[in-house]
Amino acid sequence: MLTDINRIATLAKEDPARKFYSIAHLITEEKLRQAFWKLRKDASAGIDGVVHSQYATNVEENIRQLHRRLVEGKYQAQPLRRVYIPKENGKQRPISIPALEDKLVQSVAVDLLNAIYEQDFFDCSYGFRPGRSQHQALDEVGRVICTRSTSWVLELDIQAYFDSIVRENLVEMMGRRVTDGSMLRLIGKWISVGAIDGGKLIVSETGTGQGQPISPLLANIYLHQVLDEWFEKTVKPRLKGEAHEVRYADDAILCFQYREDAEKVLEVLPKRFAKFGLTLHPEKTRLIAFGRFAKGEAKKQGKKKPDTFDFLGFTHICAHSRQGKFTVHVKTIDKRLRRGLKSIADWCKRYRHSPVDEQQITLNAKLRGHYQYYGRRTNYASIRRFYREVCGIWRKWLNRRTRGNPLTWEKFYEVLRQNPLLTPEVRHT
Repeated sequence: MLTDINRIATLAKEDPARKFYSIAHLITEEKLRQAFWKLRKDASAGIDGVVHSQYATNVEENIRQLHRRLVEGKYQAQPLRRVYIPKENGKQRPISIPALEDKLVQSVAVDLLNAIYEQDFFDCSYGFRPGRSQHQALDEVGRVICTRSTSWVLELDIQAYFDSIVRENLVEMMGRRVTDGSMLRLIGKWISVGAIDGGKLIVSETGTGQGQPISPLLANIYLHQVLDEWFEKTVKPRLKGEAHEVRYADDAILCFQYREDAEKVLEVLPKRFAKFGLTLHPEKTRLIAFGRFAKGEAKKQGKKKPDTFDFLGFTHICAHSRQGKFTVHVKTIDKRLRRGLKSIADWCKRYRHSPVDEQQITLNAKLRGHYQYYGRRTNYASIRRFYREVCGIWRKWLNRRTRGNPLTWEKFYEVLRQNPLLTPEVRHT
């Protein structure tokens, strides 16, 4: 498998204009088998209800039959199962869960296609790419603002991005690199299969079905053409000063040296996006003064302090180090903090009658996950607040089961001594 992928990657890197006519045959039984054992065993089932443990009982025969259908052209993608998860603004985000076999084939296809498109993607893109993470994107934001000539930041917010991708445009973009008809037909099946929502089949004309293994890669290919390549090759050469982009999936910021450059880009961006069926959120897309000169700009505008911007769960703030040098501090977005605490409170309420030691194990797992993401060097105050609030929530719900014997803070501290919760820890320095 690695030999095939490395060979594809080498050819794609050597010739940026090379087209790949035959890669679908590399979706072999062995690759499907490896993909199956990499799947999450506790993942939700698709519309067919098949889970990992069921498929594993006869995995060799199941994969053999799946591969035969692929070779004979009889493979059909199953409709997606539509579920909804709450968003920070109170609305719900639709997620589409594919059937297990569709996950398998898509996972192998992603590995093959990544070998090609990883050679094309720019360094400014961090979302859903091998070896790249949200924290690398956050580090890059700090580096660009602190060490480059950045005075203005343009926040971008694309409305319903995954649901707005124009499929015809996407296929045309992919055709510049992949002309394998079998692979393109597979992708066509996955993005147009439709979803079962409330017992009804819903088929849309646009979008890639957020939740499928193939969707993040397709979304990256689309924005690479719409934004990254356009900004790098068409926009930047026409600007007076420096400009930089940092993007994680559909979350992106553009940094500029001069306001004039930033305003020009802000003026043409909606037209550029509209050409490809995308719409910028009119309220969340905004240009702000941000950088070492932002404090002076804020005074000109009659503000007490510079504006802030949100990116990847963190509010970014203009600040100064102890040595007096300009730097960027981050803190957890207030909405994210409240959402995390509400999730903890809901869990504590539901499991308040479970043994205390079992509650401690789960709460520590939740705290560990929170620190793992939000534990950045300048965000200690936020994670400390999260820890204190969690302690208060736990005491509240343990107190509900004492039946007239109040759990005072003194008694609760004894509970904490015997069943300690993980204290705040900075994980990213």
